[in-house]
Amino acid sequence: MEFADGYIINPLNFRTGTLYVSPFESNDAHINRQIWSESSENYDPIVDFEGKLMSVTESCTKALELVLRDLRLKPDDEVWIVTTSGNKYISGCVTGTIEMFCRYSREKTDKTAAILVNHEFGFLYKEINRLIDFGLPIIEDKAYSMYSLFEDDAGNFAGDYTVFSMAKMFPIQAGGLIYSKKGLVLQDNLPPDAVKYHKACFLNYHSKKEYIIRKRNENYNLMTFYFEQFGFSPRFIPERSETPGAFLFNAQGIDLSGLKTYLQRQGIECSVFYGEEAFYLPCHQKMNKQHIEYIITLIRNFLK
Repeated sequence: MEFADGYIINPLNFRTGTLYVSPFESNDAHINRQIWSESSENYDPIVDFEGKLMSVTESCTKALELVLRDLRLKPDDEVWIVTTSGNKYISGCVTGTIEMFCRYSREKTDKTAAILVNHEFGFLYKEINRLIDFGLPIIEDKAYSMYSLFEDDAGNFAGDYTVFSMAKMFPIQAGGLIYSKKGLVLQDNLPPDAVKYHKACFLNYHSKKEYIIRKRNENYNLMTFYFEQFGFSPRFIPERSETPGAFLFNAQGIDLSGLKTYLQRQGIECSVFYGEEAFYLPCHQKMNKQHIEYIITLIRNFLK
């Protein structure tokens, strides 16, 4: 055990605090059960989001799997992945799911059969309308970007499919959504009570949309202020219509792998933004100034 500025560092296992990229905390399991038990929602796995009918899934990863299956891709087909940052790193959840059906590529080839647009961490890929000219199916991955929308409405839901994560936006342990322009894509093996649970939780938390957007942006701005005092600049600057899914900062010359291990040991979900000297941390609506100051204290202690 260590002690730094009023905080215990490296406590015994099972005595660390927890701060996830998702706003979920242990007590939310009980809150969500109550939301489910008191809900009058039916077992129809459909919700209305931004005026679009969407189907409920167990996760965003499952949503992507269902979309890829719906496209009937062949093993030698390729899915061309583009991202907001242009970074070559892609989550294994995405690449592993694609590889269940075909291959993925970071450039367009003569084997490209679909395009996946990864709106990274709440920050939108701005050239999606240009991709439409290729005449290929477009999948928008908005796992971290549920409440990030283009100010010009023409750019919203431009893809043939859009997948979302409930768990990355709401204090819930699982849940995804699929939008399809051609009609609903359903997960047929989701138990009825699980459907009701996800619908009830979605409707409850989505009703707090404006608060979620405001708090996430406030926390992102506060983290930007603190981290700039360290000389660390934010990797992305949110535009007015974007809602951060995490806080990314540039950290040249820092042992980022060591920082990842250290912070995870303290119970903080985080990782290196591989391919760059950058790092990401939680930034959600249930965080407050004290959470941010705690992260700063830990990083200061690591760097000393």
